[in-house]
Amino acid sequence: MDVRFTPQMYINHYASQRGITVEDIGVAPIVVISWAPKVIQALADSTDAQPAPHWPWSKRYLFYTGQVRRQRVSFAQVGIGAPSTITAMEEMIACGARVFLWLGWAGSLQPRAPIGTFLIPTNSIREEGTSFHYVDDDTAVTPDRRLVESLKKAAQEEGMKVVLGSQWTTDAPYREYCDKISAYKQQGVVGVDMETSAMYALGRFRKVAVCNLLVVSDEVWQEWKSASYTPELKAATEQAIRIILRVLAGEDLLK
Repeated sequence: MDVRFTPQMYINHYASQRGITVEDIGVAPIVVISWAPKVIQALADSTDAQPAPHWPWSKRYLFYTGQVRRQRVSFAQVGIGAPSTITAMEEMIACGARVFLWLGWAGSLQPRAPIGTFLIPTNSIREEGTSFHYVDDDTAVTPDRRLVESLKKAAQEEGMKVVLGSQWTTDAPYREYCDKISAYKQQGVVGVDMETSAMYALGRFRKVAVCNLLVVSDEVWQEWKSASYTPELKAATEQAIRIILRVLAGEDLLK
C-alpha cells in the first residue's frame, strides 16, 4: 500500500527549506544510537566526532559525526520507546544510514542475567505497536547476523561475557504483569525493553543492518531490583561503550 508521505519526502523538504543538500545534514552510513545523552557524548568524545548542526532534531537531541578506522560514523541520541526511535531511524535511513548499533538498557527475566549483564537479543516478542506497521503479525524479527558476531567477538576481546536470547519488547513498562513475567521466564526469554522488536522489524523492512547491545539495569524475575544511577551500572555501561568502539574499529561494517 502507498503511504501519503515518506521519510525521504520529509528529509528532502527539510533540506530544501534550509538551502542545504541531504548530504549536508551529516548522517554517516554507520550510526550508533542510544536514548542516553551521556552515552552519545562519551562515544563522540572518544572518537573526536563533531556536532552535526543540520540534523533536524539537533536542538533537542545530541548528534555527532566522525570517523573511526576510515569509516564515517554518526552517534545519535533518540527519544525513548519504539515510535520515537523508529521515526529517527527512518529519517537517518533517508539520509543514507545503512548500519545501526544500539546501546541501551533492559530488565532481566532470568537469574543467569543479573544486573550488569550484556544482552544481545536474537529474536523478539512483539508487544509494541510500531513493528506491526512494517512487517506482518507473524513475521520473526531478528538482528543482522554479522553484527551479532561482531559484538560477540568484541565483548570476548574485552574479556566480557554476553548473553544471547529472546527479548520481550513492550510499550508499557509499568504494565509488566507478574504472571506474564513468570510465563516468559519459563519460556527462556532473557530480557525486556521498549525498542528492540521495532528496530529489528524496521531493519528487515528497509533492508538495513541492525543489532542491539543491552545492559541489564533492572532485575524483574522476582521482586524488582534496579541499579539505575548506581556506580555499578555506570561501570557496566562504560564497558558496553568499549565494546561498541571495538566493533567500529575492528572491521568494515559496510562490506
